[in-house]
Amino acid sequence: MALMLPLFNPELPCLGALLGGMPIGKRIIIQGTVTGHRFNINLQLGPEVSPRDDTALHLSIRPSEQTIVRNSLVSQTWQEEERFGDCPIGAGQPFTLEIRVEEFNFVIFINDEWYCTFQHRQPSEMVNFIHLGTGATIDSVMESF
Repeated sequence: MALMLPLFNPELPCLGALLGGMPIGKRIIIQGTVTGHRFNINLQLGPEVSPRDDTALHLSIRPSEQTIVRNSLVSQTWQEEERFGDCPIGAGQPFTLEIRVEEFNFVIFINDEWYCTFQHRQPSEMVNFIHLGTGATIDSVMESF
């Protein structure tokens, strides 16, 4: 069952409902600390996680590999992943990650600094759920315009 945003100190893994989808101008702000080898964030079109529904944006934060993998999942098939850039999130260090929706892409900021863009592969307005995996302690998940 999906929880309603905002979320404060959720038990992971968790699924949050994004009311109204992810239209242009919407922002998701996640604050927490990575505690494991990796931590995944998925902006999904549906609520299922096993097997996972189509995912417009998959972020896999991997401090041990010094990278953040970006991808999308369409009809149970992972698309071409993007790995360029380092990982400004260190294990055990607090972070703020912001995902902004623009017309052609998601824009990702980490600790108030631009990190990357990820071109839309599926309509962002169809995204209705956020899934947070294990490997972190999350203080809050907020949405705003």
